[in-house]
Amino acid sequence: MTTADPVRDAVAARPVPDPARRPGAEPARAAPGAGSSSPLHRGVRRRLPGRPEEWLFGGFLLLLAVLVVVTGAPVASLAALVTDPTLPLVVLAGAAVGVVVVALRSRPPRLRRGLAVVGGVGRAMLPMAACLVCYAALRDLTPALGLPLADPALSAFDRSVFGVDVSRWLNDTLGSPALTLAMVVCYLSYGSTQAAYALRQHLTGRVWAYRDFSLAVAIVAVLGYTGYLLVPGVGPHVWQVALYADQLPGHGGALGSVLDTITSVQGPARDIFPSLHTGMTVVLMGYLWRDARTLFWCYLPVGLGVLLSTVYLRKHYAVDVLAGILVVVLAMAVAKPVNRRWFTAEASYPDGRSADSRAVTAATKSG
Repeated sequence: MTTADPVRDAVAARPVPDPARRPGAEPARAAPGAGSSSPLHRGVRRRLPGRPEEWLFGGFLLLLAVLVVVTGAPVASLAALVTDPTLPLVVLAGAAVGVVVVALRSRPPRLRRGLAVVGGVGRAMLPMAACLVCYAALRDLTPALGLPLADPALSAFDRSVFGVDVSRWLNDTLGSPALTLAMVVCYLSYGSTQAAYALRQHLTGRVWAYRDFSLAVAIVAVLGYTGYLLVPGVGPHVWQVALYADQLPGHGGALGSVLDTITSVQGPARDIFPSLHTGMTVVLMGYLWRDARTLFWCYLPVGLGVLLSTVYLRKHYAVDVLAGILVVVLAMAVAKPVNRRWFTAEASYPDGRSADSRAVTAATKSG
């Protein structure tokens, strides 16, 4: 019969130190209980049902549904989104990426378990899909509310702070066909880069990095869409049409068609304050700086280009950009503490990766 040895038992109960420990990284708190449904994310479990971003978007979509019923606003844009194959194709593409990643990183005994990760891809992309649904609803709802446009106040703020209409000054000072092309490319990167980063964090099992980014995106989106409802505006290219009677440098041919398409997609929406092109770009840059510094430096030129493009392409006032940055500051300040209260960790991995993600990596190396 083996005698109890408190010292031996205490040593055996201690977690094995992680050789990949990153100095200054936040340790996850240990707690018993079952993990989440995604194998790569069993390093955390929920204290509360669902995820905070799901509750946030659910509540906001309910608000939009009530406003649509009360105002009798058309839902043509939302109906077009639902019937358009683009969204399901994006989800299927994400699932395909998940299948490839799992197949490359898993040995046969782990393949069945790893394929369950693919089921989590759809849920991981829910905040991005919810953004599309909310915007489609707001595109028709904001004009139906009939609130006075805030463009006079927004343009007056720009002139009082900067002394000029910033879009006009940029076009006259820096405008060129090459810069217009670069600005269009940066402007169109909006959305896809955020989705790609969220998918990367999810598939590689960086639990806290994914959770914080996903919630921050949701907060930025909901605050931004609330701004669309309360501070409706159409932007310099519509409100100050006399000031911008000229075409952008390089407007012509294929580039002109792209610019016209961007304008037609906006349609009658009042969707400029705050600038969500700015908000979503800055929140991505913030989490790249925190969790993926090398990627931050790679994305920095594109990110700065997005911020400049919103004003250069005459879609936003400078104050819209400033408001978008302030929204991100609030979102990043709130996301981390909310997630730490909503979720608790099962095992301590200072670099934020889950236990199963490490297991899959180890299996790949040993195989």
